[in-house]
Amino acid sequence: MDTTSLCSVCVEAESKYTCPVCTARTCSLVCSKRHKLWTSCEGQQRPGAFKSKSDLHRPSQVAADFDFLNSIQRSLDRAADSHGPSRSQPPPDHRIKDICKARGLVIFPAPLQSSRASQNHTIFNSHSNRIIWTVEWVVNGSTVATVELDESLTVNDAFENQVLPSLPTTPFPDAKTPLPLELVYHLWSIEPHSQTITLLLLAAKDTLSKALVNATVLEFPTIQVSIVS
Repeated sequence: MDTTSLCSVCVEAESKYTCPVCTARTCSLVCSKRHKLWTSCEGQQRPGAFKSKSDLHRPSQVAADFDFLNSIQRSLDRAADSHGPSRSQPPPDHRIKDICKARGLVIFPAPLQSSRASQNHTIFNSHSNRIIWTVEWVVNGSTVATVELDESLTVNDAFENQVLPSLPTTPFPDAKTPLPLELVYHLWSIEPHSQTITLLLLAAKDTLSKALVNATVLEFPTIQVSIVS
């Protein structure tokens, strides 16, 4: 037997499991517990933990991010089951519907009784002929704000000038330098057929109207913010 396939704890049995944090190989629950005890390894990825730029490109981190996004989808599925059937109606204002159709933007409605549905205050502004979007902002794996924003704002201006000033504390506690930071933005887009969430890279200088093109969002947009290290 190849020694690389042996359990890293007992070094006797063939390994069956891989630690998602340190990639240690183990053969059983007993050895997995010993591994965590001996190495002080948590054995579970923390979505909010700081990752360097080099870490983000590792296959293990990509897999961890995929699992994290899938866990979000599973939570949404459970919420839909507990709140009954989803709405089949389009957004109430036909002007929003027409604009979204022209942009290739699909709004997947949340269950009527869900908290996400009640948080949605997206409207069409007749004076400016623009949509005022409810936008959820996620940093370090946690929602830091859900605010209403004019779609003429750029993604960067919306976050730095509208969202950050409204927060009681900085969402970047591990940042080594104060603002301005070099930030990366991604839009959460749902794939209806595979029931997964993909990250669409956004340009910081793009307006929200330009950013919300050819995607599928749950009730209203969610934008994830990361620091470039």
